[in-house]
Amino acid sequence: MPGASRDRAGRLGCWGEGALPVTWYRRMGAVSTVPETHGNAREPVVPAVPAVPVVPVVPSVPSVPVVPTVPCAAPLGEPFLRTRFTLPVRPATFLRRQRLVDHLDQALGTPLTLINGAAGAGKTLLAADWAAGLRPPVAWLTVEAGDRRPGVFWAYVLQSLRACGTPASDAVGAPVDASGTDRGLPAALAAELSERERPVVLVLDEYDCMTAPEVTEQLAFVLRHAGRGLRLVLVTRTEPLLPLHRYRAAGELTEIRAAELAFTPEEAVALLELHGLSLPVDAARALADRTRGWAAGLRLSALAARESADPEPHLKEFEADRSTVADFLLAEVLRGRTPEEQDLLLRVSVLNRFCPALADALTLRTDAAPLLAGLTAPWPWSG
Repeated sequence: MPGASRDRAGRLGCWGEGALPVTWYRRMGAVSTVPETHGNAREPVVPAVPAVPVVPVVPSVPSVPVVPTVPCAAPLGEPFLRTRFTLPVRPATFLRRQRLVDHLDQALGTPLTLINGAAGAGKTLLAADWAAGLRPPVAWLTVEAGDRRPGVFWAYVLQSLRACGTPASDAVGAPVDASGTDRGLPAALAAELSERERPVVLVLDEYDCMTAPEVTEQLAFVLRHAGRGLRLVLVTRTEPLLPLHRYRAAGELTEIRAAELAFTPEEAVALLELHGLSLPVDAARALADRTRGWAAGLRLSALAARESADPEPHLKEFEADRSTVADFLLAEVLRGRTPEEQDLLLRVSVLNRFCPALADALTLRTDAAPLLAGLTAPWPWSG
């Protein structure tokens, strides 16, 4: 049956269904140009096509995104602020009080240290001066109100460790949610710190901003289980929510409070000398008694007296006529200020922190920046 032969030859010489016609192979360049005679017909020779191995179809698996273990930003997506991990700069008139430094050295032997005093008592500068003289690692973190969210707080704690050259391992992880963190992170961090041969000193400045019980409980957990691998120093104006009585009873608490932070008469003399004032010990003692050794009061009094032609009578007038330190500071700090400067100080006094742009908005002016620069240059307000 010639027809059947032609049909079979035109389909790759195979009888199976689904074979392709010769014309398709000719277009694809797979047909030989050497003719072969089958009877009276000339048919092209179609070479055998090697069998194609069957490759099983593997369903595609979606790629898993790589999550960095070391975040470059806090859980809220904001970049970490380096100033919060930096030791505050001590001014040229800063007085190192060795008795307090020696007391703080005991912090290296106790898990918890508390520096508690009023605003302007010199807590932060004392802690910064002491920390600057320690062997690393020393981590510093200035706590802010936004850290009351557990995820934000622990993200900044981990970043402070990273900034001092002691990063936590990948096993500790990192918070991804600002509002909370699971128990696994504090537990992993405590376990890792407990294995350190040399403890990490972690200073939390302005810890009075921390009022979240959840964060305090987690911090207490880490402190309890980190053992000798962590030395925690809290700088605060208020009592922290930690169980201080337990640490105190166990002899594991170093405390420096308001009475110890107060300047002695001898220290007051040395501080006044750093401000270029030379007063008799009796006059300095009277000033220290009147200010109750308050660091900020002594510094501001010294600055005000330095601007006077006769500093000693100036300070004696304060001793005799002023009923409170606030009255003296109000009169002396504002004396000689221009009406514009006084107005600016009055309006920004309602804020804890501000910038020149905000000061301009509050005062409806455009020159807050130069006014503030003139006010802050000769008056180091921080104590």
